[in-house]
Amino acid sequence: MSGPVRPYVITGGRSRPTRSDLAIESLVSALPDPPELPEHVLLNREHRRILGLCHSLLSVAEVAAHLGLPLGVVKVLVGDLWDLGAVQVLPPVPQAERLPTTLLEEVLVGLRQLR
Repeated sequence: MSGPVRPYVITGGRSRPTRSDLAIESLVSALPDPPELPEHVLLNREHRRILGLCHSLLSVAEVAAHLGLPLGVVKVLVGDLWDLGAVQVLPPVPQAERLPTTLLEEVLVGLRQLR
């Protein structure tokens, strides 16, 4: 039987990541020297593809787009890699720490005036 693999096969039947703080805008980066994986842990093809993609920072949403997989599946897979210490995950910036839109608009107006 050939064809696409069902998402529940890719995640081993899991529908939720092990980490609740993994947001779609979280940034993922493969670690250059990940720790040795335990013998009982086997990475599937999608895990390896994520590690290959994430040599530079990518959001979970971008990883899903590159792989053509649903966000929920990618969150489970990235959570696996995070638990194994194979990737670093940077959480999104909290709303309180973001710059106000009005300030960004003023900067944009100033940049346009420099032309």
